[in-house]
Amino acid sequence: MAIDHAEHRISANNILFGLSHFLTLALPPEWGITRSYLQPDVHTNVRRGELLWVDAGQTDQVVYHPTRKIALDLTIEVKRGKRDHFKAKGVAVHSQGSLTINGHEASYILGEVGTGFLKKKLVKTLRLYFHCPELGRTIMISFTGACQETDIMEIFESLPKSKCH
Repeated sequence: MAIDHAEHRISANNILFGLSHFLTLALPPEWGITRSYLQPDVHTNVRRGELLWVDAGQTDQVVYHPTRKIALDLTIEVKRGKRDHFKAKGVAVHSQGSLTINGHEASYILGEVGTGFLKKKLVKTLRLYFHCPELGRTIMISFTGACQETDIMEIFESLPKSKCH
């Protein structure tokens, strides 16, 4: 059976605290991920077994498809505790609903946001959030960029295989 996704462990390294993991993101096999020019920001972390997980922090990455020449901004924000708010400000929502990520119910919206100086250029966005009771944290994930809706749906379909603990 062929693997229908690739796992990308998204982490931050600190010389004092070591390696802290945000999550393991599942993407379609032909998609890649790389860091943006911004460094990850880890405020606190929590230990589970041998691994440290980010308890509060943020990282910015770039998700890309090399042959289609698509690059999407990826932001992962982690907050302590359970948060029930959704960052949908400025999004023209096309669809919304829920899916399961690592056994947790995640809410999502798919739509468009304005970018640029006057926010006139519309780009696709996919935003998700869910609470992980095992580590007591809420994870918010946002993909934003110029692409077709089918491209962002391809990413969306692999997300249930992501891992948060």
